[in-house]
Amino acid sequence: MTIIPMSEFERFLIMFDRMFDFVETYVNKTPSDKYEWIPIDGPGVSFGDRLENITIKGLYVHLTTSEDGFIRSLISAEDGGEIPLPINQQLTNQVYDGDFIAMGRDIHENCMLMLRGIKVTDLTKTVWFQGGEYSAMGFLWALYAHYAYHLGNIDTYMRQGDMKPTAFFNFTESKMA
Repeated sequence: MTIIPMSEFERFLIMFDRMFDFVETYVNKTPSDKYEWIPIDGPGVSFGDRLENITIKGLYVHLTTSEDGFIRSLISAEDGGEIPLPINQQLTNQVYDGDFIAMGRDIHENCMLMLRGIKVTDLTKTVWFQGGEYSAMGFLWALYAHYAYHLGNIDTYMRQGDMKPTAFFNFTESKMA
């Protein structure tokens, strides 16, 4: 395999797109009667304090709608600006009540288009989120980590529900960064 020189941002775009594909693959493997299944209900089950609907469907909707909010906020933020929580209840309801997998794909593809339009100089601006300081590029990697975190949650649910999740690193496309 030849290693192709690329920028960190180019590498991010490939890796982020692959991470989305992987999450979508998991959701597509989920039987529809398990989309809203909760394996264990109790105080010990928590995937974050800002989520209320902890199901495979709820996590996918959360990931895709927050991706939209984060990307839009990052692009419009001034240097030193604050990134707000990506809460868009109207979009969340629309995706949750519709063909959530297809709508999530559309949201992600639109976000990838927006990302490809970012100027390299914009990646060095400083942004703040939840009291933390990030470069714009660093915040994008945090968004990647957000997907990875919730992929682990989805994987756990699938294993608890005997749904046989995909083995990790078996990405749908072999081209990696």
